[in-house]
Amino acid sequence: MNKMNQNKNNFFSRLSIRICPMLLGAFICFTVLYALYRPMALVCTIIYFVAQYLIFAFFDKIKTRKTIGGLIYIALLVIATAVAIMLIFSGAQSTDISPITWFYGEQGSYFSAPAYLAALLVWGGFFLISILYYFTQIRYRSLGVMLCTLFPFVIYAKRAEEVPEILVTLIITLFLAVMVHNRRMDPALPAQRRGKLSLNMSYILSMALFVSVTGAITMLIEKPEYQSELERNSNYFDAVQTNATGSGGNYESVTTSSSQRYGGDSGTGTILFYFETDGDLDEYFLRRQAYDYFDGDVWQVDTDSAYDATSLGSDKYITNDLLEDMQKLSDVFYFDATPSAELSMLKSGRAYDEDFASAYLPAPLSTVIPDESSTSYFQFAHGEIYRSNGDEKALNDSYTFYEQSSELYEYAYELGLSIDDYFLLLDDALDNSDEYEELANDFYEAYDSYTSTDGVSDEVTELAEEITADCYSVMEKALALESYFEDNGYNYDLDYQPEDESIEYFLFEGKTGVCSSYATAMTLMARAVGLPARYVEGFAAFEKDDSGSFVIRDSYAHAFVEVYIPGAGWLTFDPTVSDYMNIDIDDSSFDVATFVQVFSRLLVVIVVLFVVVFIIFLDRIIELIFRLGLHFKTPYEATLALYANVIKLVNLSTKNDYSSYTVKMLREYLQSTRGIAPEKLFELFEKTCFGGYNPSKEEFVEAYNEYKRCYKYLRRIPKPSKKSTATV
Repeated sequence: MNKMNQNKNNFFSRLSIRICPMLLGAFICFTVLYALYRPMALVCTIIYFVAQYLIFAFFDKIKTRKTIGGLIYIALLVIATAVAIMLIFSGAQSTDISPITWFYGEQGSYFSAPAYLAALLVWGGFFLISILYYFTQIRYRSLGVMLCTLFPFVIYAKRAEEVPEILVTLIITLFLAVMVHNRRMDPALPAQRRGKLSLNMSYILSMALFVSVTGAITMLIEKPEYQSELERNSNYFDAVQTNATGSGGNYESVTTSSSQRYGGDSGTGTILFYFETDGDLDEYFLRRQAYDYFDGDVWQVDTDSAYDATSLGSDKYITNDLLEDMQKLSDVFYFDATPSAELSMLKSGRAYDEDFASAYLPAPLSTVIPDESSTSYFQFAHGEIYRSNGDEKALNDSYTFYEQSSELYEYAYELGLSIDDYFLLLDDALDNSDEYEELANDFYEAYDSYTSTDGVSDEVTELAEEITADCYSVMEKALALESYFEDNGYNYDLDYQPEDESIEYFLFEGKTGVCSSYATAMTLMARAVGLPARYVEGFAAFEKDDSGSFVIRDSYAHAFVEVYIPGAGWLTFDPTVSDYMNIDIDDSSFDVATFVQVFSRLLVVIVVLFVVVFIIFLDRIIELIFRLGLHFKTPYEATLALYANVIKLVNLSTKNDYSSYTVKMLREYLQSTRGIAPEKLFELFEKTCFGGYNPSKEEFVEAYNEYKRCYKYLRRIPKPSKKSTATV
């Protein structure tokens, strides 16, 4: 019994020394995995935690034998390195994704690569465990432990992602716990200089108050936002940003990556600018920019050609030119619909706001800048328009554009051309005359640039083919894909956070998201069935003020799709369910998003305080449960249980085991150390346990009442009074 108790005490003693570093290591591991492959983060962290305890125990065995122990450690490090390298090579052969691409999330933040994940756990995990063990169990160094906490922050910074606030709080809290807890037991210090560790209520309470409340309050305080002079004034960074997770809330710039599909900036309803036009539509889509390929998470720009800007002039081949060429062709070939330049009439537009200085011109597709304009403009490969020195000049730009009227869409539908039909038509047209080269080249360029099926899974392709199975023309297929979401129970929700952020989960499981997911899904499905399609980000203009101008708020940032329709050119499609326009505009100072953010942080503080209060009253809660349980026992059973509880309380108060004491010995011990003993309970216990006596309920109640009077002395040894310690 004594050996078993000794082993138990040794286990808890070792655990008390290791627990804080182990928890810190586990949360560092979880935070890293949360970025690299979230679906397996929890499972891998549990495996890591168990492995960490076993490795700590093994290191304890070899640390006293320095030479042999050092050789064993080097051998383990070499083995871990070799295994990690083998796993990396295996992963590179089994997938088309390089480890660097996987690490940076270029194929999606949650791209499954088991071999790479295992390599990271084997080598990275062993390395982290080694550092934490050395700097907490061999020689305590707070700087060494702090460097471990920086690992996840470096990884998130390299991926241009933000560490979730709750994980930051937990890591900081556990680092403080290691500082408070393990500093007292630095093995490098002589035994007489070490702080005596006493895991009593005072220690637990003080540590909980210090690390938990400090961490919670740290998360509660808003961090200041500061933008450097370089960021404010640099034209280069306004034109080309290299962040990997999208533009976020930077509504004045263009970027190399699209916005995040989940958890991004949903806007506050702040007015960015106004748009006025003499057009007839109830809704306009103002372009910011288009993107080339989908990496599994967000859309990316092909930087080799995307920013080859050309001067924007009236000679640009756009919708009116295409319709004029189709009208000429109608004299030679028979069409089911009559092409006409009047299908897309020239309209005037103006975007303006004295506080909004964008690097781009927010304008519809097929925009033309008047020759007399005082501002110079350049057009990128995707059709977005860059304002020269736009970031320094407030938006007040007038332009003209060819409106995509409802008649234009009807014409495209009635024309009824498939991709194959259009290829044959253009071949015949070029055989007749060279004047149709621009018409052909416009289509060939779109087809070559925007029909790649890279990143389109078999499941997405099968769904797209199913949706368009009864469609013949490109226009029919585009309309079928656009209307699919409205007709199949999809929802629009800004706050939705799916368990899986893949586009497949959105299409087949979650069916909930924001415009970027809808536009992404339609673009990929359109390409899967051979349609030239591109993902575009900009603004949806549908709210008007009293003057008739469209009001563009930050919450109206929108993603949509452009499909090249044979005989009509690029047309805009909006697959997002119409709920996105049901946005309540509240001009009051109350901000729901801010309230939710502050409330969530306050909730963390409340939870921490609840835990602390629970710790304070934990022994009383346990005692209350015990006393309630006595009411369901017979007097005989209750007497035995009450005596056993006395032994338990005495053991806890002294950290020793008194279960082998006789009743007489226990009585004498309590009288000498506490000045009181539950005599009636002891007498009743002796008669019941050793004399075969069956006590009555009244006898037990009398003994129980005496126990309650003695309870506070049984829980702890009373401090000696000043009188008793005074020198006589």
